Amino acid sequence: MRLGVRLREAVAVTLLTFLVVATTTLTHLSHLSLVVTREADRLAELIARQIYAQSRQAIAAAPSDDPRDVLRRDREVRNLLDASVGYSPQLVYALVADETGRTLLHTERDKEGLPAPLYPSLAALTDLDPVSRFVALYEGPRVYESSLPLALNGAPFGSIRLGVSTTLLRRELGASLRQSLTLAGIALPLAWLLAMGLAHLTLRPVRALAGQIERIRRGEFGPEQTAEAGGDEFQELSVQLQQFGRELHADRLATLSERAQLQHVVDKLEDGVIFLSREMTVLFFNKSAQDVVGRPLEQAVGVPLADLLPAHHPLRPVVERAVDGGVGFRNATLALSVEGRRREYLASAFPVENAREVVGAVVLLKDLESIKTVQSLVSYSAKLAALGRLTSGIAHEVKNPLNAMMIHLELLKERLVDVPPEVQKSLDVIGGEIRRLDRVVQGFLRFMRPQEVSFKALDLHALLTSLGTLVEAEWQAHGVRVVLALDPGLPIINADEELLRQAFLNILQNACQAMPEGGQVTIATARVGTEAIRVSIRDEGVGIRPEDLEKIFKLYYTTKADGNGIGLSVVYRIIQLHDGAIDVESGHGRGTAMIIKLPVRSGA
Repeated sequence: MRLGVRLREAVAVTLLTFLVVATTTLTHLSHLSLVVTREADRLAELIARQIYAQSRQAIAAAPSDDPRDVLRRDREVRNLLDASVGYSPQLVYALVADETGRTLLHTERDKEGLPAPLYPSLAALTDLDPVSRFVALYEGPRVYESSLPLALNGAPFGSIRLGVSTTLLRRELGASLRQSLTLAGIALPLAWLLAMGLAHLTLRPVRALAGQIERIRRGEFGPEQTAEAGGDEFQELSVQLQQFGRELHADRLATLSERAQLQHVVDKLEDGVIFLSREMTVLFFNKSAQDVVGRPLEQAVGVPLADLLPAHHPLRPVVERAVDGGVGFRNATLALSVEGRRREYLASAFPVENAREVVGAVVLLKDLESIKTVQSLVSYSAKLAALGRLTSGIAHEVKNPLNAMMIHLELLKERLVDVPPEVQKSLDVIGGEIRRLDRVVQGFLRFMRPQEVSFKALDLHALLTSLGTLVEAEWQAHGVRVVLALDPGLPIINADEELLRQAFLNILQNACQAMPEGGQVTIATARVGTEAIRVSIRDEGVGIRPEDLEKIFKLYYTTKADGNGIGLSVVYRIIQLHDGAIDVESGHGRGTAMIIKLPVRSGA
């Protein structure tokens, strides 16, 4: 009778152990399968949105062409499709189809132009219960799709579809499945042997193991802990469960690491991106959006947007419209207060739907200052092109008559005998004005004439040293001295030596002219990261008034009585031709510093 009771106790303990191990294993596999499918869906959606953005950009660049032809010939869209399959380990294809379902672009070229077959939605796979999802993954090779609709002028245009293979998803689950089955195979016979020898202590070890499993469930992965009572077998089982917990913890850390990598990529975007839940709590945003939110990401995740933005904030009503009403909008101009300064943004918000239910929203913010900067450069280039068309006419209509006037003036001087002083003075004035006008025309032609840029290896220090010696020799009598502070580690750059010589000489001449009482001109160089160098030319002159700082590079703007306003415009254009940048630091009466940044590989 007693043996029968021990046997029944052993069976009960074994069954209990089996249930514990099986439940833990199934829970782990269910969670892992859900993580894998959700990660595949999320990555596919992210890639689809990238393809969507590139497709919209390609279509917008050629509004008069058929959008289908634009997409077929756009190399960037095709490259992005091909790269997406290589980037994601689960994707087997990516395609763009029109509204009839016919394939426009496909990573498998032979399928372009054919009807694209429909496959089950990948998002629906994540919504299945654990058993159904597990069966769907292992019942055979199948393909699930993640699809993003394309719209043109508010009307459906087509869709972007990405195929995910269950064979590739199973590959990620295989190692964990084998490990779980191995653990279950070890745990069951071990439990039977432990139960036979320690049946009278069954209850206490089981309770201890239950407590340990609870700690694992809560995520407490501390040092190995053993059961309070029982033999070495139960202690071994406790160690195995702790090992299982640490592996589960490692899987979670791997998921967090992948999320961190994604965040690193999104943080590189110039546009701000904010993801919100259905309850309008913050899920994620990148660094570009941090200034708008007003808090670091670590402090804002899970916080309602209403607690981060004041009630009158312009962004709140448009986000609420996207979440509550399910209506997106694009490119609304909003004036937002960022770091105490009002800045204009182009804001777009889109509801995120799952099975026709809004589950959140994504907000995109584009800083208009960068857009205005580009527009300013385009406007500046357009003005230069317009002026360039006048150059040839000016050369013939102005320069040639000036030459003729100067020649006849000299002939007139030779023929006149005993010229009265007042007549001689008038002749000198005429000659001086003709020469001044000729200098203005020559300067205009130098500025507007198309530059033949010849990029060659250039030792910038040798160029600056020779210019410093030349300028100091010319201005030494006026009390000007030139000091060089050159970085010996500066690399050789690719540049046009003659154009840079002209630019730096113009800046040095301006610096000397700004010091009528004499002073020091400092030429300094330094490395900026690995891809750029900085040249600064600083004087101790009269400086530039704040209201004039933004005008000094404009054509014909000058504060000198005898200036023509061309010199610094020529400098600006030369630096532009080298893909560089020029900045000014100055204060009235405190001198001026011209700071030029040039790329190391300029013109390579």
